[in-house]
Amino acid sequence: MALYAAPYIESDAAWVWNSAVQYRKGKTDSVVFAKLAQIEAGSPVVLSEVPRAESSLLRLGYFSKNSDAKIYRIANRNSLVPVFDLTDATSNFAEASVAYDAESGDFSGLLRVQLLNILGTARDFSFGGENSENYRLAEMSYKEPFILGLNGSLKLHGEFLEYDSTRQRNADLKYIQKLNWEWQYSVGGGYKNDDLFSSLSLSYDSRDKIPLAFKGLFTEISAEFSKFAAIGLNGEYYQPFSKNWTLLLAAKGFGMLPAKDWAKEDLYFVGGRNDFIALPPRSIRTRAYGLSEMDFQWHGLKNSALHIFGQNGIYRNRAPFSGWEPVLSYGFGWEQGISNASIAIYYAILSNMRPMEGLLNMSVRMGF
Repeated sequence: MALYAAPYIESDAAWVWNSAVQYRKGKTDSVVFAKLAQIEAGSPVVLSEVPRAESSLLRLGYFSKNSDAKIYRIANRNSLVPVFDLTDATSNFAEASVAYDAESGDFSGLLRVQLLNILGTARDFSFGGENSENYRLAEMSYKEPFILGLNGSLKLHGEFLEYDSTRQRNADLKYIQKLNWEWQYSVGGGYKNDDLFSSLSLSYDSRDKIPLAFKGLFTEISAEFSKFAAIGLNGEYYQPFSKNWTLLLAAKGFGMLPAKDWAKEDLYFVGGRNDFIALPPRSIRTRAYGLSEMDFQWHGLKNSALHIFGQNGIYRNRAPFSGWEPVLSYGFGWEQGISNASIAIYYAILSNMRPMEGLLNMSVRMGF
């Protein structure tokens, strides 16, 4: 079957899509790749679908981009083939990180192994753990794609957590369905803190790639229902303003309803890189918190990002304290990819601290 470049498309022809393919086939099965691209074979051609599909593929973390996608036609069939020039990215990682709180002298560590796109099937598996003076955590997750011939996936997550002489065993199962290249929802449920719960989420993601996004928007609204309702909203917006600089504006907020002083094991565990960078990881339990972040990022070197950030947030104190506790922190970070490895260094301090009393977070990620 001959393929021809298609720089021009006759307007009077009823063009339809053929299955998407890789320009240089990698480990991903061709049928799996076509499903991941989400361009439906036999549907009418809409050229704007190609860049959206390409960004969606790059967000998976399975591929890296060589050049822009091209379109070819199959002779005498009015059929166009979207061809993506993507190669396999390193998708198996071992990551180790350590956080050092200079004020208290405490350390916390993390170790995680991540296997993505196993044998080119779009199956993902990860496991790892964290350890500090106050808590220990072990967790795993597994994603099974395209169940029952659908475009949806099942994701199983389990964890074992021990803190302050309290032990928890949590497990949940989610069904994740893509609505198009940017929108997806999930429904699920499981077992947490000796109670059954159900969950819902809806997200939108137009970021250009993962990791080190340069432009785009991510937002997610989520809810869990058990003896209480836990509601959350999370968002990130990347706005480039020069060839090498981009601005990240981020915000998140989570709360438990009804508003009462729930048992400690039910509360949110916050602190660290994801929630309040200047606080030790998982150092605070609260029933409600929110934060905003402004992060200037410089991408002047290949596979790198320099971060200059500030975070402003609040969290709800537990009894015997009352009211809201404000958090204002700022600092800098550096991420650098080197071949199949990457390093990240972050240093953050609270507004009322001296410069040498901050939190240092260092991580190394090795591909294999």
